[in-house]
Amino acid sequence: ENQREAMVMMRQTSLRPIVGSHVYFIATFLLLTVGGIIASRRERLPLKINAKISQRSRLHGIGRPQPTLATRRDTKLSGGRGLERRGVAAYSTVVTWDSIHDLMLRQSPLMKLGLQRLEFSTTVDNKPVSVSYDVFGKKGRATLFLAAPSFVPSRSTFVDMATSLCKLAPGKFLPILTELPGYGVNDKALTDLDSFGPSYYREYLPKLLKHLADQYGPIDIVSAGHAGFYSLDAAKMAQGCVDKIFLVNPTYRGPLTTVKMKNQDNPIVPGVIDTLCGVISGLYALPEPLGQAVHKTQCSRESIQKAMVSHVYENPENVTAVAVELNRQYAAEGERWGKCAFLVGKTDPYPNREDAMLAYQDGVPVETRVCVGAKEEDIFRKDLQFLTDKGVELIVTDGAQRNFVEFPDQVATAAVSFFTSK
Repeated sequence: ENQREAMVMMRQTSLRPIVGSHVYFIATFLLLTVGGIIASRRERLPLKINAKISQRSRLHGIGRPQPTLATRRDTKLSGGRGLERRGVAAYSTVVTWDSIHDLMLRQSPLMKLGLQRLEFSTTVDNKPVSVSYDVFGKKGRATLFLAAPSFVPSRSTFVDMATSLCKLAPGKFLPILTELPGYGVNDKALTDLDSFGPSYYREYLPKLLKHLADQYGPIDIVSAGHAGFYSLDAAKMAQGCVDKIFLVNPTYRGPLTTVKMKNQDNPIVPGVIDTLCGVISGLYALPEPLGQAVHKTQCSRESIQKAMVSHVYENPENVTAVAVELNRQYAAEGERWGKCAFLVGKTDPYPNREDAMLAYQDGVPVETRVCVGAKEEDIFRKDLQFLTDKGVELIVTDGAQRNFVEFPDQVATAAVSFFTSK
């Protein structure tokens, strides 16, 4: 995530001389860091959800992590369809949870199917790594929902779509939700910034797919953002483990690398972007509390809301206080390394379109369909033409880059049609 954000950054850059923008970015980051240090003295993690929902209902805070998650009833608030517009808590006491990710999972109707949190351990780059994945239910075709490795990563972003999938075809799907190492619930699985990169995920993901196929047989995949191209890459290596792949707004580069790619013929811009990425990485790597303070500067409600209105959601009315606060907590909670890796392009599957085109010049490894939000349709049609030219169908629903959150029923309907077709 995100090509549109890159376009906004390009427009901003065009208003200032290139060298001036270089100084502007770095100076801004340093000033924000100082502000973050001051703010860190006033606000400590774990964070609290304190957005006002109504006169009778407020979102309460997240307490200390607990070894076992509690079961609780679903609480719906007026005016909401998706999970991000549902009450996180509507009680008079503070409820404790492992994380904001777990809190939102427990609010999901998927819990009625039953939940098993399982662990997968392997070695990547000769180092051990363990991740968790959540299995909802006991029957149906295993369908892996792989969250995008982004600045607001969480497996729980898929719960509404997964719920709709199960309602549309009862008993036919077994939802399995997870993230890549370094993100969401799995953020502590990878905390070395230098380890983030395409080679790491291309070694890891085929092993996970083989593990799941050994348990459930060939699986289907729903993956978003960068995870989409990692899923395609992994399906090549884990032959026979994947039946179909449903890509939701797949992308192969992040915002800064998009600026660099679009200005690759400019003699200055690529170097400026490389320097900026180095500065950001260095600031994120500062010892505590400085490194965390740097990250906090990027997690303000204002910046989250701006991004959601710009390219994440289509309808500004759906960018509610609840949705903004929830995404702020996705960004702010947990380890910061994966979010930094996303910002500076370390998790980009391919640095430019030519590399992606070359990787798929012979087509995709399994039957694949792409689903994008209408607000981003033109951008994705251009960026993914090398896939559609090979016969991959592109479906358009309402929404933008999080169409599966904003309009989960529409995206789930498209996915069910694809997965159940022969």
